[in-house]
Amino acid sequence: MLQRIEQSFETVRRILAGVDRNSPQGASIVESSVRPFLVDLAAMTEQLLQSGQYGDALRLTSLAKTLRVPVAGMDLLRAQAFIGLQDPPSAVEALKEELRYTPDSAPAREMLEKLKELGFGTVAGRYGEEFAELLAQIKPYTMVPEARLHSLFRLARRVCTTDVPGNFVECGVAAGGSSALLAAVVRRYSTRERHVYSFDTFEGMPEPTAEDVHGDVHAEETGWGTGTCAAPEESLLAICSELGVADIVRPVKGLFGETLPAARAEVGEVAFLHMDGDWYESTRDILQNLYDALHPQALVQADDYGFWRGCRKAMEEFQAERGIRFSLRPIDNDGVWFDRARVTAAEEA
Repeated sequence: MLQRIEQSFETVRRILAGVDRNSPQGASIVESSVRPFLVDLAAMTEQLLQSGQYGDALRLTSLAKTLRVPVAGMDLLRAQAFIGLQDPPSAVEALKEELRYTPDSAPAREMLEKLKELGFGTVAGRYGEEFAELLAQIKPYTMVPEARLHSLFRLARRVCTTDVPGNFVECGVAAGGSSALLAAVVRRYSTRERHVYSFDTFEGMPEPTAEDVHGDVHAEETGWGTGTCAAPEESLLAICSELGVADIVRPVKGLFGETLPAARAEVGEVAFLHMDGDWYESTRDILQNLYDALHPQALVQADDYGFWRGCRKAMEEFQAERGIRFSLRPIDNDGVWFDRARVTAAEEA
């Protein structure tokens, strides 16, 4: 059955590849053909969940995400598959994604509350009061783990208090919580005018390459492949408005390989860079387009260096090509950061 469904997906992808979804004709095709197909797929997924076939259920919902057509309940089913696979943290993130597009989903909200009661997705109390307050506000809008969010807060504050010239850039925004956090730091601590440029497709993850694996599992098989981590631009604007920093943030929609070269002149010098593109090609695009724009004292954080092999390979290749070595400092098991001022020639490392 899965093989037949995957063949159907290829047909639907070919149809979508030839239409402009924003045109009346494209919107009509989505509503008349693609959305009903996904609704039927959701029904099949429910049957798989009822029979305990959680891996197949996750596969179907992951395929659905690749089409980038939001359907109410799809991420709720994805969360149920994660629960069946004994992965509550991923279920929390899937439920947050469901609520971004279907905020009135009572089943998703109830499941999320139950998981929070069990200690998943809650705000830890081991940080200072200022960060804990910001964390409580941005938590529904971000997938970045708390340790890495605290690192963003700390590093961004350091850039502001030491008055490093330049704007802030985040590549990989998802629902906008980390961009809003950076903007809040700028508002509170920067003595000079800065903007936070937030680059994202705002339609979910692009297609990964063969390099994008975790362990020996390709990204598409993890439940976090094409079309996942999705949130509309309105989600970013909502949390920025809540924090009173909407005037600081500049959303830039599209693929990094297209938007970064086009926006490079406007962005100008970069004082802080948050790389959260996950994939090999995305990480290469970030470094190739922004590394030379970094101020000599700029700070850089890479979110998934230790998790996705492609991210790590892209960073290692870039260093080899430039004959340099980043002095990487760990944040947790996966996140790292480095100081541009401490980058050395490869032979000195």
